[in-house]
Amino acid sequence: MNSNRFATLLALALSTTLFADLQSDVSRIVAKTELFNGRAGVCVIDTATNTTLVELQAGDGMIPASNQKILTSCAALHILGPEFKFQTRLLRSGDDLILVGDGDPTFGDMELSGITDWSTERKQLAEEIAPWADAVKSGGLLHVQTLWVDDRIFDRNFIHPSWPSDQINNWYCAQVSGLNYHVNVFHFFPSPIRGGNASLGKYTPAMPWLSIKNRTTSNTSQKDKSSFWVARSPNSNNITARGNVNAKHTVPVKVAFHDPAVVLGETLAVALRARGIAVDSVKRVSEEAPPSKGELIFLRETPIQYALLRSNRDSHNLYAESLLKRLSAKATTRSGTFDEGADNVTKVIAERLGSSQRGLSPSDGSGMSRQNSVSPRTIARLLGSFSIDTPEGKSLLYSLATPGNGTLKSRFKSFEYEGATVYAKSGYIREVSALSGFVVFDDKRAPLVFSIIANGVKGTVHHAKKMQEQIVALITEHTLQ
Repeated sequence: MNSNRFATLLALALSTTLFADLQSDVSRIVAKTELFNGRAGVCVIDTATNTTLVELQAGDGMIPASNQKILTSCAALHILGPEFKFQTRLLRSGDDLILVGDGDPTFGDMELSGITDWSTERKQLAEEIAPWADAVKSGGLLHVQTLWVDDRIFDRNFIHPSWPSDQINNWYCAQVSGLNYHVNVFHFFPSPIRGGNASLGKYTPAMPWLSIKNRTTSNTSQKDKSSFWVARSPNSNNITARGNVNAKHTVPVKVAFHDPAVVLGETLAVALRARGIAVDSVKRVSEEAPPSKGELIFLRETPIQYALLRSNRDSHNLYAESLLKRLSAKATTRSGTFDEGADNVTKVIAERLGSSQRGLSPSDGSGMSRQNSVSPRTIARLLGSFSIDTPEGKSLLYSLATPGNGTLKSRFKSFEYEGATVYAKSGYIREVSALSGFVVFDDKRAPLVFSIIANGVKGTVHHAKKMQEQIVALITEHTLQ
């Protein structure tokens, strides 16, 4: 036999044996993990050769939780591109102003700005909106008849229909608008007042017109625990604060607000009035009105990377849903919607991987919906379709969390493989735990991509998370051998 042919066959045989051993080792990890009658799907691919190293129930459709954000991010990069920028415009038309949204989720996001002292939040928000109001004043307009808000880049279905109805007021179910502000939530900082209702502090954003009913107590004895919470009436910004406040809150208690475009418009109106500019009214542009036109007064541009980072590293749902609706708007040239966004995610995956992706059924952009379905194989292959040497691949890779950061801040504490770095997206909703991403090597060899999803976990997902970390450590060690 030719010596070169023999060497090739020997290498192939050894490689096949190693892959078989890796599959067996991963199978043993899964088998010994307490999933409380749940099931796990695993797919690991070596992108150097596009070889599948591990497959366990990899083709089954599973609920991905926040791993859905990977699908959304990949589709956004495919359709919008890594150079895309959200462009929010302030136009002047006679004595009217028109605030035209582009779906940017970053405006007023204090955590993105790196806030460390929440007592400074009102000041920082005022500084962020100041350039808009200053631009109007510099233009010489002293009386605004109507400040119009045009949020038609997205439709006005703010909430996905399959999100849990009992969680709609929570920050992670914030409304999704073509004009977003302060990640579409109010912040409250209550403190006790002896013998009366608690003080609700300097809530943000500051809305002089906000209707607040204070039903709190201020009992501060050792036996009195803090139970403060905030409710919002449906389809309004009527707020009721309840529960006991036994100490001053230095971090915010959050509640999602209604109609973000109008909230932003009213916030700008407050800033204008503070500069001596009268504003008669704030109104929404009707859906049937022609495209907004006028003299450009101010432009705010935000690179897509900020949205990807908050969506994936920090798992912020508003950012993922904004990306979903924005890619929908670009693909259809209509107002972006949840449904058409999901349809275009499916189209992008078909274009990159082929049309037959068993178990694929996107529903929302963030993974809050339990109607999302995707297989570990599809996620791994989709990740592998993005070369990390390209602009779109780098944008995706560097938006993901690494051990000690973002949603992986407390994970992979025992991962100590010199020359390898994990970039991954975690995911959790009830009975679901997921982890998908890349293992990148310092020696420039092609990365591994992986997806590990557990569904139907009736008890704690702690064991599932440990299983995921063990599998990632194993495939890393195997590759470095």
